[in-house]
Amino acid sequence: MSRAIEHNSIRQDRETERREREVNRLLITSCPTGEMPGGQDHDPPMIAALLKQYRLTALQIFSSRRQSRLGTVYLGKVKKILKNLNACFVEITDREQCFLHMDELEKAPPFLTGRTYDGRLLEGDELPVQLDREAVKTKQAAVTTHITLQGKYFVFAVGAVRTGISKKLDASLRSQITEFLRHAGITDIDGHPVQEEGVPPFGLVVRTQAGQAMEQGEEDKLLGEYAELRQRFTAVFSQGRHRTCYSCLYEAGTALEEALISFLPDEYQEIVTDIPQIYEELQSLFSDRIFTGTKRLRLYQDDALSLDKLYGLEGRLQEALGKTVWLRSGANLVIEQTESLTAVDVNTGKCVKLSGEQTPEETMRRVNLEAAVEVARQLRLRNLSGIIIVDFINLATLAQEEELLQKLRELTKEDPVTVQIVDMTPLGLVEITRRKVFPSLREQMGAYRRRDKKTGADGSI
Repeated sequence: MSRAIEHNSIRQDRETERREREVNRLLITSCPTGEMPGGQDHDPPMIAALLKQYRLTALQIFSSRRQSRLGTVYLGKVKKILKNLNACFVEITDREQCFLHMDELEKAPPFLTGRTYDGRLLEGDELPVQLDREAVKTKQAAVTTHITLQGKYFVFAVGAVRTGISKKLDASLRSQITEFLRHAGITDIDGHPVQEEGVPPFGLVVRTQAGQAMEQGEEDKLLGEYAELRQRFTAVFSQGRHRTCYSCLYEAGTALEEALISFLPDEYQEIVTDIPQIYEELQSLFSDRIFTGTKRLRLYQDDALSLDKLYGLEGRLQEALGKTVWLRSGANLVIEQTESLTAVDVNTGKCVKLSGEQTPEETMRRVNLEAAVEVARQLRLRNLSGIIIVDFINLATLAQEEELLQKLRELTKEDPVTVQIVDMTPLGLVEITRRKVFPSLREQMGAYRRRDKKTGADGSI
């Protein structure tokens, strides 16, 4: 009888462990490779790590003491037009010039404070712009005229006058939201957001959380946030007409909020941190505009075993910074980052033959498909951007090549950052581009190493 009880207990423990592994978690703790020696506490880096099925999927390094500038709106001045690049430089603070591509003007015409926009942008023009990308190495920061203000339920966006409702909501709930917006005077009879004089044309996006609020009968929360966001949105442009150049018209969130942008809300069910200050900030974000009430927040407290050690974050980070990534089959990826592009080489490594395979061609096909899964993961984990060239193992048929490209396209759809699988060259190289939003993981860690050296820290990884 006792043996039966023991076996039952073992089964229950395994079931509990299985359920725990199925919970996707976002861990926020001190960066395991960023401690300051000698007890110094100058600017300790933090790490936000997304674990899906206990596997590290994405990382962000940030400092809780540094204010984020991404999303901040400035009243800038056009300093130089670059006709050959179809771009210009916009100065947002004294002597800080940012890059603005003219294609942005087609998506969202600029709101000029000194004259009416006639399709031309001239040197000396003053206009509100939003910081879209921080400066990285030799590249200047980038700004956009497509200004967006995000809330928990709505997003205001300069540009096309239309209303978009999250496609994750079912048709009946989308119809219910459409009727609610019209009845509340948020949209007109045609479903377009009601415009306001003195601000540029704007569109409205209704987020998934708004549907959840509707189902719970919390329409008053939707109305409250809409009124608050609209007031902020209007203030950006009404103040822009009268403020001096280089003024900050809208301040972005904290560094923690910026770090959370790279993780989709639906990707994790629980946030775990062992830092009380971070826990308190997350609690306020829970009640504000970032999270829904269904997501769990937990403060980890165990002096015997740190959060980093519990999930082995230091070892996982070392692997994410390494050059070689091993696959289960015995094959591997060799990842080389350069200034202009990233090269990924797929090798058979220790893989001789997969179980059940009859031909070498089928083995190579299976290895390439396995490598495609890891390539998609590494793109996001290392935050690779720009041009990525992947040298897969040569395939036997065009059908297998197309299967590989289609697999990559499906996998990269899950990435919050825009990824484009361009094509496969005649040499069998797969061309990929990924939009640069944040510095790569290697650049983030390098920035902290340089900062540590200035303060007398070791800075080694």
